[in-house]
Amino acid sequence: MVHRCFVVLCSVLAFAFWSGGPAMAQAPDGARVFLVLDASGSMWGRVGNQTKIEVARETIRSLLKDWRPQDQLGLVTYGHRRKGDCGDIEVLRQVGPVDADALMAQVNGISPKGMTPMTASVKMAAEQLKSSEGLTSVILVSDGVETCKADPCSVAAELKKADVKLVVHTVGFDIQDRQAAKQLECMAAATGGLALSAGNAGELSKAIGQAVEAARQKASATPPPPPQPKAELKPEWNLEGSARLAEGDDPLVGKDFIVWVFYKPMPAGVEPEYVQTSSNSLIETEIAPGDYLVEVSIGSVKRRATVRVEPAKMNRLDVVLNAGRLALRAKRTADENQKGDVFWEVVSKSNGSTVFNSFDPETSTIVAADKYTVTMTLGGAKVERDVEVVAGDTTAVEIVAGVGRMQGSIVFAKGGPALRDPFIEIFAGAEPVENETSVTNAYGSAPKFDLAAGAYRARITSDAIDRTFKFEIKAGQRLDIEFALDAGIAAFDAPGVDTIEIKGAGRDIYGERTNVTTLYEPFKNFELPAGKYVVVAIKDDARKEAEFEIVAGQRTVTKITLP
Repeated sequence: MVHRCFVVLCSVLAFAFWSGGPAMAQAPDGARVFLVLDASGSMWGRVGNQTKIEVARETIRSLLKDWRPQDQLGLVTYGHRRKGDCGDIEVLRQVGPVDADALMAQVNGISPKGMTPMTASVKMAAEQLKSSEGLTSVILVSDGVETCKADPCSVAAELKKADVKLVVHTVGFDIQDRQAAKQLECMAAATGGLALSAGNAGELSKAIGQAVEAARQKASATPPPPPQPKAELKPEWNLEGSARLAEGDDPLVGKDFIVWVFYKPMPAGVEPEYVQTSSNSLIETEIAPGDYLVEVSIGSVKRRATVRVEPAKMNRLDVVLNAGRLALRAKRTADENQKGDVFWEVVSKSNGSTVFNSFDPETSTIVAADKYTVTMTLGGAKVERDVEVVAGDTTAVEIVAGVGRMQGSIVFAKGGPALRDPFIEIFAGAEPVENETSVTNAYGSAPKFDLAAGAYRARITSDAIDRTFKFEIKAGQRLDIEFALDAGIAAFDAPGVDTIEIKGAGRDIYGERTNVTTLYEPFKNFELPAGKYVVVAIKDDARKEAEFEIVAGQRTVTKITLP
């Protein structure tokens, strides 16, 4: 099933006595709040550039930042353990004083998987809070309809009847479904609560804050009468369409980017005639009566369907994609989420084609039901996982890279100045092997690498410098290494000279010196390992030699003139 609603905040406002006075007066003791977090498959849907679970985490983190010490908080989640189970509801933390770090650790550890028992979750929270004194409030934030065959409006009315103190505030998040909006409005109206809406992360944070503030207040003993139902307007379209992942599933709504292209069918061998394009998740369009060929695209999935639009009636187009949602989450270690610097690649095992890639540490896409190889590259670590996506399901793939971070500092000498632009390559293993290639590389004097736990070699080159250093790193470790190259800079003051040859000071068995490099005028600084050298100045047939020595961490200037 496609599952849409995603956060519920359940709060009880405790106070010792009821006093008269104006509605919404400040309560003396603070709020007791139950946070019920949706971890159903739809939480991998996207709002802008983020998944909904990311938005939920950030909203909760922001909420906790300014949480009042007199208010208490508990945590309930659902859909996080099993697929297809409307009974998958769990109390992770009872209502009590807030430990923001511990609470966020639990929220960060939730990986959406299953159904959306929204109504049952609200009911569970209300039942647990029923014995509390004072006004009981439920704050429900939803992006769609109930998906576990319950009637939220009827249940809200029953809960209010059983506990007159109960108030349900609702926040509609990115609501695209008119039925969902009606459900949220009637739940709030049935219990005297607020009906709010939000279209993005900022508005969601603001709306939840408004609802929490309302939960901190006393309300009048008599709830306001429900609003009169609004008259239904006659639609201005004659075709409604939706796409669903599998037969019997709920239609896709929200920010899933669906492209619908309508064509007029033509005889065999003739290209269909283009009519129009829509990018809404739900089709509501006015189109001339007739037969159409419709191409539907979402993620890497493309399907074709036909529809006949008849005059003077509302026509329906329902497309089954035979697809599922693939949700990807990268973690540095079992306890640490990754932020940035990730590359995902999803390859079909059927034909070897790449169907999706992304640089986001947490992302999702819709793919055809099939088997895939998912590859996550995090710095120098590359991890593969074979998965099977079933039509109508959300397949959540969480890959723990098990990396540590190596932060390097490349200097001429211990505690000395840094090189300007050295090149560093990282090789796996303590010893070299034939035809090996580096696992990662970078330029600069302060490189940093995310590396899987293990032994490595860092090879650093710059001008004539070529040094290799061994090191080991553990998962979750921050390893700071100063790579002291025992090197310096050679500079030359050689007026009238065209060419300079730098050679080693010693001679081989043939009496010849080892060539290091040749420089041409104008002569720039040249980096050399510490030691003794010979410079040969050349112009036409004139040559002159001079010895010089490089000291680690220093710049040596050699003056040489031709006779």
